[in-house]
Amino acid sequence: MNDVKDFTTVRVTFSKQGRARYISHLDLNRTMIRALRRAELPIWYTEGFNKHPYVTFAAPLSLGFEGERETMDVRLNEQYDMDELVRRLDAVMPEGLQILSAAVAVKKAGDVDRAVYELTVGCAASDVDAFLAQPTVIVQKKTKKKTFKELDLAPFLSQANSTLREEAGQTVWQLTLPCNSTDSVNPSLVTEALCSFLKREELPCFVRRLAVLDKEGQPFA
Repeated sequence: MNDVKDFTTVRVTFSKQGRARYISHLDLNRTMIRALRRAELPIWYTEGFNKHPYVTFAAPLSLGFEGERETMDVRLNEQYDMDELVRRLDAVMPEGLQILSAAVAVKKAGDVDRAVYELTVGCAASDVDAFLAQPTVIVQKKTKKKTFKELDLAPFLSQANSTLREEAGQTVWQLTLPCNSTDSVNPSLVTEALCSFLKREELPCFVRRLAVLDKEGQPFA
């Protein structure tokens, strides 16, 4: 039986791109557990009737989004070389998932505060500028209780934390949004509000998460 003191929590950094962006969070969890077993790492198993590897994600990525530096925590029941862990785990990853690094976890999941996203939207930068000039941007945000509440996005969309550039008739928009247990804004709320502002039935948009940051604005790793 595992002693809860006899494990090391390792934070694995990985990218999720291409076709892998359509892997749901639940399926990603299953994929990572299968990969840990196939890599034959000294993984720590939970106790109880249904023992399974401990795998957790501090900031799950929405379906359809790419992520450049995502993290998951796993537990090992012995000391292990981190370079070897990266090599073995990456060797069994499916297409679109790549293991970038691994290190003993220092920061806690509660340290996650915000995330940097890159949105590529099918409109001109001047359209986005006009959208950002609004004094308020009211949207309906779904709560954990499956109800809706009004939220003003304007404070999160200030020019101070966003940059724009045009590429091939599209606008590449980088912005920082809250991403923590008490206050979180999904980029889809932003794109839906932009689509409504432009009076479009739909607006092509591709979302990539560039980084997850802690309360000091440092990468969560």
